[in-house]
Amino acid sequence: MKPQMEGGEGAEGSSNCDRNWAELAGDVLIVIFLKLGMFEVLGAAGSVCRSWRKVAKEEPVFWRRINMIDNGYFCFGNWYGSKLIHATRIAIDRSGGHLEEFAVNDFADDEMLRYLCDRTSVLKKLVLVSCAQLSAEAIAQTAKRQPLLEEIEIKFGPFSEQLTEIVGTACPRLKSFKLNHTRYNMPPLDPDNEEEITSNDDEALGIAKTMHQLRHLELIGNRLTNEGLTAILDGCPHLETLDITRCHYVNKDADMYARCARLQSVMFFSLSYYGLDRVWDDA
Repeated sequence: MKPQMEGGEGAEGSSNCDRNWAELAGDVLIVIFLKLGMFEVLGAAGSVCRSWRKVAKEEPVFWRRINMIDNGYFCFGNWYGSKLIHATRIAIDRSGGHLEEFAVNDFADDEMLRYLCDRTSVLKKLVLVSCAQLSAEAIAQTAKRQPLLEEIEIKFGPFSEQLTEIVGTACPRLKSFKLNHTRYNMPPLDPDNEEEITSNDDEALGIAKTMHQLRHLELIGNRLTNEGLTAILDGCPHLETLDITRCHYVNKDADMYARCARLQSVMFFSLSYYGLDRVWDDA
């Protein structure tokens, strides 16, 4: 039999097999866990052994940011929905009141936001995507209970015309606000057979009145007009980037071009009822 030399391939393999992974130092485990996804820490990594589970449960640094959007699961049926809700609540509990960023998709409802607000008051970023079960009232109450919010993104979800003013008043530190209304405010394909959606500047005026610290604003599919956009530009002096893609009632005339010239980036895009109407480059 060929002898194994010290430091050779055989010795290294033996060392790997004999290593006690349960004895890894806590700071090393933290580095490893931070490279994993949230579900891996909740499930596999936290189930390896007692010491790993202790770090996964009791180290709040893992749970300051909870992203349930990139979870790899689709919420088809009550079974998946209940599993995701249960996992989300566990993650919120483990944050120990230090949760700063929370992103969730279609399975979120009013009760989940109440659960969130009962367990943290230091939230800085809130992302809600395709949350059809959520009410505008729940979003308003969340904003009132999270005054440190700096970033809010609502995509394909409920949003009343008065909510921008409520959110802006409740969250004076707001620097980024993204509202995507595309599914709800698209013009009808056949205006002769469907009720036409009309312009409305209520949301824009709410932003202009209350969100004076905004740096980034996205209003995709909004019904604001030049009047509403002008109010935003006047009321948000720190604004750097603006995205009003598919805002069909904004007319980029010479005056609007001049008003947007101070911004670092502007995105305009408009569709006619029957196809591409016009595309504007950054101002």
